[in-house]
Amino acid sequence: MRIFIMNGLVLGLDIGIASVGVGILKKDTGEIIHANSRLFPAATADNNVERRGFRGGRRLTRRKKHRSVRLHDLFEDFGLLTDFSKVSINLNPYQLRVQGLNNQLTNEELFIALKNIVKRRGISYLDDASEDGGTVSSDYGKAVEENRKLLAEQTPGQIQLDRFEKYGQVRGDFTVVENSEKLRLINVFSTSAYRKEAEIILRKQQEFNNKITDEFIEDYLTILTGKRKYYHGPGNEKSRTDYGRYTTKKDSEGKYITLDNIFGVLIGKCTFYPDEYRASKASYTAQEFNLLNDLNNLTIPTETKKLSEEQKKVIIEYAKTAKTLGASTLLKYIAKLIGASVDQIHGYRIDPYKKPEMHTFEVYRKMQSLETIRVEELPRKVIDELAHILTLNTEREGIEEAINVKLKDVFSQDQVLELVQFRKNNSSLFSMGWHNFSLKLMMELIPELYETSEEQMTILTRLGKQRSKETSKRSKYIDEKELTEEIYNPVVAKSVRQAIKIINEATKKYGIFDNIVIEMARENNEEEAKKDYIKRQKANLDEKNAAMEKAAFQYNGKKELPDNVFHGHKELATKIRLWHQQGEKCLYTGKNIPISDLIQNQYKYEIDHILPLSLSFDDSLSNKVLVLATANQEKGQRTPFQALDSMDDAWSYHEFKSYVKDSKLLGNKKKEYLLTEEDISKIEVKKKFIERNLVDTRYSSRVVLNALQDFYKEHQFDTTISVVRGQFTSQLRRKWGLEKSRETYHHHAVDALIIATSSQLRLWKKHNNPLISYKEEQFVDSETGEIISLSDDEYKELVFKAPYNHFVDTLKSKKFEDSILFSYQVDSKYNRKISDATIYATRKAKLDKDKSEETYVLGKIKDIYSQVGYDAFIKIYNKDKSRFLMYHKDPQTFEKVIEEILRTYPSKELNDKNKEVPCNPFEKYRQENGPIRKYSRKGNGPEIKSLKYYDKNIPESFINITPSNSKNKVILRQLNPWRTDVYFNHQTEKYELLGLKYADLQFEKRNGNYSITIDKYNEIKEKEGVSKQSEFKFTLYKNDLLLIKDTQKNEEQIFRFLSRTMPNQKNYVELKPYDKGNFEGKEIIKVFDTTSNGRCLKGLGKSNLSIYKIKTDVLGNKHFIKKEGEEPKLKF
Repeated sequence: MRIFIMNGLVLGLDIGIASVGVGILKKDTGEIIHANSRLFPAATADNNVERRGFRGGRRLTRRKKHRSVRLHDLFEDFGLLTDFSKVSINLNPYQLRVQGLNNQLTNEELFIALKNIVKRRGISYLDDASEDGGTVSSDYGKAVEENRKLLAEQTPGQIQLDRFEKYGQVRGDFTVVENSEKLRLINVFSTSAYRKEAEIILRKQQEFNNKITDEFIEDYLTILTGKRKYYHGPGNEKSRTDYGRYTTKKDSEGKYITLDNIFGVLIGKCTFYPDEYRASKASYTAQEFNLLNDLNNLTIPTETKKLSEEQKKVIIEYAKTAKTLGASTLLKYIAKLIGASVDQIHGYRIDPYKKPEMHTFEVYRKMQSLETIRVEELPRKVIDELAHILTLNTEREGIEEAINVKLKDVFSQDQVLELVQFRKNNSSLFSMGWHNFSLKLMMELIPELYETSEEQMTILTRLGKQRSKETSKRSKYIDEKELTEEIYNPVVAKSVRQAIKIINEATKKYGIFDNIVIEMARENNEEEAKKDYIKRQKANLDEKNAAMEKAAFQYNGKKELPDNVFHGHKELATKIRLWHQQGEKCLYTGKNIPISDLIQNQYKYEIDHILPLSLSFDDSLSNKVLVLATANQEKGQRTPFQALDSMDDAWSYHEFKSYVKDSKLLGNKKKEYLLTEEDISKIEVKKKFIERNLVDTRYSSRVVLNALQDFYKEHQFDTTISVVRGQFTSQLRRKWGLEKSRETYHHHAVDALIIATSSQLRLWKKHNNPLISYKEEQFVDSETGEIISLSDDEYKELVFKAPYNHFVDTLKSKKFEDSILFSYQVDSKYNRKISDATIYATRKAKLDKDKSEETYVLGKIKDIYSQVGYDAFIKIYNKDKSRFLMYHKDPQTFEKVIEEILRTYPSKELNDKNKEVPCNPFEKYRQENGPIRKYSRKGNGPEIKSLKYYDKNIPESFINITPSNSKNKVILRQLNPWRTDVYFNHQTEKYELLGLKYADLQFEKRNGNYSITIDKYNEIKEKEGVSKQSEFKFTLYKNDLLLIKDTQKNEEQIFRFLSRTMPNQKNYVELKPYDKGNFEGKEIIKVFDTTSNGRCLKGLGKSNLSIYKIKTDVLGNKHFIKKEGEEPKLKF
């Protein structure tokens, strides 16, 4: 048997969305051993979505070109056209498409018409959507629906020609005014509508041209509508890829594996049975399992507090057969079944709108509406397989193919067609995806869920179910990837992986911990977390202000209370806020509280804890009420439910309950506390409340807790793991007077130490509570046996008292703050986006300010009629009107139209309040005369909607993507920086910096590697002014740390590296502070003897500077590097 010596330390982890705070202290003395903040970018799908969108756009363009090439080949093969250079580019394709419906077209005209259709062939899924029916509410949906109505009488070509002639626009999404109403028009039609139009045109042309055979028509329609089966994915037999069904993997016989459906591999395997796929959430078994789990989570007002097996069976049958059923209706049915009210049922989930959430056999109930299939007569296995097929496949051909293979001879063709239609009409039912568990596991757990009152995690632990992957028992370290497999939120999973790396590194350095205490992030999204924090702060402030203003108005008719009313009146501000929340009533008696009485009689009203602090450990406003002192003494340590009906001067519990439920100012948590009807004198109820208020029971928290407990138990380590609620540690911070500043990253480490310390509070020592209730306001000290009389305030002091002397003072000290370390996740990845996605055209021009012709990047004002568009125009015009292309290329229009409008129409007007506001002269002109047109004698020139201008000079650094037939450069600019190589020139005794961009790298298809050639590197080196004799020191990536010393002034400072910047200035970089996100305003930067205006852009090519790269581990321990290698790394 292995014996491990525990290290006597406690590790606290504050796991956030983009950070992990780390605190390590001695369990016996509270001595702080280590504190650091680990920072990293929050996991987000935004970048993936953007990349996927661009990739989809590239595929769309490629396929469009491929269809065009095939159309050329088709016309050549049938002898219709051989010389495509003779095809005119000036003919209107929409006119030709309409003309071709009834009249003969030349071969060239037919080619133009058919190519126009094949380039933009519509959207295939609209054909499916058209069968679904239903009302459309969005503007987009209404526009598509309007197109669908027009198609009853017209072809897409006729509709498009009509719009072109009427509005001068066809493509895109635009709004017009018809009969004083705005009408949104969109160029979206179904593929079948284009197919129908093309076939009409071709059949008509067949009458005039014998080369247009049935085979030609069929081949063209195949080019127009043909597409790969969506469930086959990309690739083919000759070009295999693991993203499609034609994989590059081989079986045991060495043959390539070809899948039936690419989505099958995306389902994932069961957590506990690695050979079993996860079940569809729409399967009968998953629906039964989920509802049973919901039922076992309920607490009901019966002796056992739980539903019996028979009651669960009755509820399941009811849920299966009810025609319509929501969570509220199901709860009412359960309440009726057990002879209680819904208010007495607890434990169900709540949605973001505070409404109950429960599983209700929705899919099974909906399937009972099938006309050709009696779903209640189908075996469980058939329903489960059918749910699998309908979840995996979204379109007819996939569903038909799967049913014919997996459920052969079970359904007739008519039944299959009805199932296809059912899938279309109820897509949301099957888009819920896949359960975490397999059918096999759920079938083992369902009998347990019926027979016991336990939820799934408890049953799994009791049955000794182990997660599928085996961990090496020889290792003291945890596999972070394995542990996070059950956390499906990528944001949470990334944070937990970072935390596990920290546990492993801390174990390596300090040994096996006595305690590991964790607090998990409340939110799962960094932006949402910030918004939620700001929202809560604002709501808090708004409520405080509203309470004070109301109190002041009632007290003296003014906006503010006089300062003297607060002198010597303990907690008056909190009392006034509670008075406001409660509708100016004492909640225990129902009596009104005059504000003058509250202010002038300090001891007449008291703040009471709704649930005793010894039970709730909640000292927040949610657990406080303002009540008459006499009522508070009479209520004692009971709940309002237990006390009110027996009190002499109180309203009835029924009146109290009705008032609380109807209150708009009381929060949901406070309402839950006020209306608690459980007997808090019972041990099991006490235990439940303590656990609920101290322990974090969310799914991801339970996964982390269970996984860590399993690991330490398996390795026979005697480590106690706890996951505490953030609300509790926030209370400790408040009680200990530790202000939280979010301006720097120190607070993560401070929070981690508070979390670590929370495990050593007296309340954890014996049965989670050091004091056993003896009688009202008397407690027995479980350690000494002494009977102690304690008020709530005294109990609060005991419970929340820091377990170590001077611990709080230490956390407040400057010495401790300076000892906190920081560690950042360095971004050295090389296959990222090389530039922004905008393609820039360029032109050569000589502006009024130029001495000679320069090359400029073109900019564009997209809408001159919008106020934003006009503001952009006038800014450029006032500065240098020669920047407009029109000024050079069409001076008549610029002078006689544009400038004439500027002279004639106002740029300011009076609004309804007679206040001068900006307006757009171009829009004023359009309202009176119609659209602005280019100058012509007859006044019928082309309409002007936008204006191009010469923007900036062509940048020094860009990617040239100029097509071979273009005389002007086309470029990508704003190239993203990747890394910076640092050199030292021994002759000048100065550092020289070389910046590399993602665009400088090349991808080698043959081996899948990235590299930069030595020639390319040397070219950049020369351009950056790095001497051939200079010595390579090290490479810096984003978020690397560096120490910069000024040897002359004897100053030094640690910075976080962002990037090489300002390419026209040699050796310039942008630096960030070591301990916070950004520099704020003007800050002294000692080492540079200068200030920063929010950004630190500095040149490092100066004498007297000494630079060290700092490598840190996840605990923030520093390792200083003066030289990293002989040569920079050029292959990856």
